[in-house]
Amino acid sequence: DHWGLVLTYGLLTMGLGLVLVLWPDQTLKVLAVLIGIQLILTGAFRLVMAVASRHVDGSTRAVAGMFGALALVLGLLCLRSPLQTVLVIGMILGVWWMAAGLVDIVAALRSHDSHRRGWDLGLGVLSVLAGGFLLIAPEVSLGLLVVIVAVWLFSYGFIAIVAGLVLRSEERRSTSTSVPGAAQPAT
Repeated sequence: DHWGLVLTYGLLTMGLGLVLVLWPDQTLKVLAVLIGIQLILTGAFRLVMAVASRHVDGSTRAVAGMFGALALVLGLLCLRSPLQTVLVIGMILGVWWMAAGLVDIVAALRSHDSHRRGWDLGLGVLSVLAGGFLLIAPEVSLGLLVVIVAVWLFSYGFIAIVAGLVLRSEERRSTSTSVPGAAQPAT
């Protein structure tokens, strides 16, 4: 329903990944602030989708809204105490990515929109794998965590950008075929 939001979210997510790549030697504070911002953006995006999406049932809306609110709280906590250890940030992020990925996978499997199912499933699997890695190896170094987060942000942002462009194309196609007075193909 809102391809512009999906596209904007993807661009912002990739932008945050680029910031991590450009500042690899910065402190944990910078990483915690960037993760906090990304969680806040994710939370806001999920809350908007929970409220504004027309093609999602009530239970999926409730779960998306709940995870949106959780992302906002986690993001604000990261901004409040940016000098937390890499272990804590990695575990919080790992739990969040796994939970969000599972929600995306369930939503994709329950979706009636076959065009979005593959994208949602891909995003969900990517989130679960990244989150699982961080939970299995929470002692990961700052440098490796920066690389993992940057790769995740680039991947997730790229998939969201492509999904936004596909949604825009589908919306334009459906709008042009339903415009009154539009030329109809000869039979």
